[in-house]
Amino acid sequence: MKVVITVGERDDLCTEDMSIDGERRLFVGPLCDCPEDATIERDLVSCGDVANYMQEAYEAGRRGETFEIVWKDLV
Repeated sequence: MKVVITVGERDDLCTEDMSIDGERRLFVGPLCDCPEDATIERDLVSCGDVANYMQEAYEAGRRGETFEIVWKDLV
């Protein structure tokens, strides 16, 4: 399993984009444009999301896959 986290910037604020095995899975960025929309499972990552990613990593390990995290900085 290869996780790529790309750190970027939007309006001078940090953003992060996560891909797993080449598939874009998660974007995290500032919610200052519409903070009223910042609700769990809509614009915020939920504990369920984190648990699902952990389960995927666990299953990949059981299959004997390596686990690699790559950080890319676009800033």
